[in-house]
Amino acid sequence: MGILEALIIAASGFLTVFFMLVLLWFIIQMINKAVTAIERKTENPVKPSLAAEPAVIEPEMPAQPAQTYGGEIALYDVDEKTAACIMAIISDETKIPLNQLIFRSIRAMD
Repeated sequence: MGILEALIIAASGFLTVFFMLVLLWFIIQMINKAVTAIERKTENPVKPSLAAEPAVIEPEMPAQPAQTYGGEIALYDVDEKTAACIMAIISDETKIPLNQLIFRSIRAMD
């Protein structure tokens, strides 16, 4: 085997590997586009722009004053202090006054 034959075999090996890498890149790009299209269909069609500020949605207040709930809250593996913190957090996150929320039970998750 001469040097010319060895160079031809090496070059064909390099070209085969390079071609396979380009083929794999193409397949990965097609899969990426398919997954992106599927995600776009399942997501909300309206995406807020980064420059726009998020709209603040204020809860509607009832026309008449809220009635007081006099029931008991069932606590399962939760002390009263932790339950009070959970209720305050929920009230703050939902922007609903605590006197308008009704908690029937609070249970610790494992």
